[in-house]
Amino acid sequence: MPAHRTPRWTVGELEILRAQYPELGIDVAGQLPGRSWHSIYVKANKLGLKSGRVAQAPKPRLSGTDLEEAIRLREEEHWSFARIGAKFGVAEASANNAVLIALCTRRGFTPAERDPHGRLTEQGRERVRYALKKGLKGVDIQLRLGVSASCVAEQRRRYNRDLQNRGKATLPPPGAGEAYSGVKLTKAKRIEVEQCFLEGFGTAKVAQHTGVSKTSCTRIRNRLIKRLKRKGETLPGCDLAGKRCTVAESTLFIPPSQRQALCDLLLDRVPVRRAAAMAAIGTSSAYRIRDQLAAELAARGERLAAPSLPGRVRPGTYDQAHWPPKGSASLAAFRALLRDHDFDDAKALWRRQRREEAQTEARRPKSFEEQLALVAAGKLKLAPTMNRAHLEPQFQETRRTPA
Repeated sequence: MPAHRTPRWTVGELEILRAQYPELGIDVAGQLPGRSWHSIYVKANKLGLKSGRVAQAPKPRLSGTDLEEAIRLREEEHWSFARIGAKFGVAEASANNAVLIALCTRRGFTPAERDPHGRLTEQGRERVRYALKKGLKGVDIQLRLGVSASCVAEQRRRYNRDLQNRGKATLPPPGAGEAYSGVKLTKAKRIEVEQCFLEGFGTAKVAQHTGVSKTSCTRIRNRLIKRLKRKGETLPGCDLAGKRCTVAESTLFIPPSQRQALCDLLLDRVPVRRAAAMAAIGTSSAYRIRDQLAAELAARGERLAAPSLPGRVRPGTYDQAHWPPKGSASLAAFRALLRDHDFDDAKALWRRQRREEAQTEARRPKSFEEQLALVAAGKLKLAPTMNRAHLEPQFQETRRTPA
């Protein structure tokens, strides 16, 4: 039989509980060292003990200068609540409640109404239920109404139970179904995330594929690493500590056809930076490929010819229309085309798509603000004014004839 996590109640403790709980309520914890208020409440409920004294709502674990420092770390340094709790020696939930409740009034929100004992009034409960009905996140409800996370969870359970008893639809998921780090994941979704990690994908790719937030994916990955480490196993491409050594193929990798196009340019003695722009490859990657090509030639007893430097070339003189792709997103989109086409066909397709997009954008009617922006950017000029003869006033000279 497994051992109890907490020691059993002694006869003396039960006598104190029966004698003092009806009068003191939960404050009897001062006479029962080692017993939490939750265990006292549960034991009194099992014994059928009632108390006429209403306990005050628990106070935040952070106050004074500690609370101000925690708010600064959250607002300015963007620390997580787990990190704040570890710094001040409190639980993550305690740090979360203290900071968000304090920020409620500072952000201009009105806290939920409470009675003198700190409990939510009927109006306060209705405000919490209205926020739940709107599908707000738990942290947003805490910030707007100044309540704890456990209060939000308890009101959600009670409201859902009430709706089910009345035969109505239950509440929408927190965040209206939006994937964020605080949403509760199902077991099937966690298994799906773990399976993606076991296939060798990184956190960003797993979050994109499963629709789970990056924070939740990171937590699932850390737990998976610990579970595999106990078995002496590792994630694909990672060591026992979870540090990645290799990454599964993605659109950010340079395809073989694009690499070969760069090598051909280098063998034709084209300078590295110019060849990188012509092949739509980053400069750092181009230099790395140049070094690898030189090593391969040296292994065969050959030597990479020095580049032909024709002198200073003005930027853009070797560029073609809509080439090369600019920015990481454009490079990733172009490399996606290289999956089904070779380099020359993908380049021609890319330029044709960009030309069609430019023509479509040019034909699109522009608003007055867009036209002003184009004029300010120098992409559009004002038409010169011309005299319109039919609008000019005409004066006729009148002469008096002598009588």
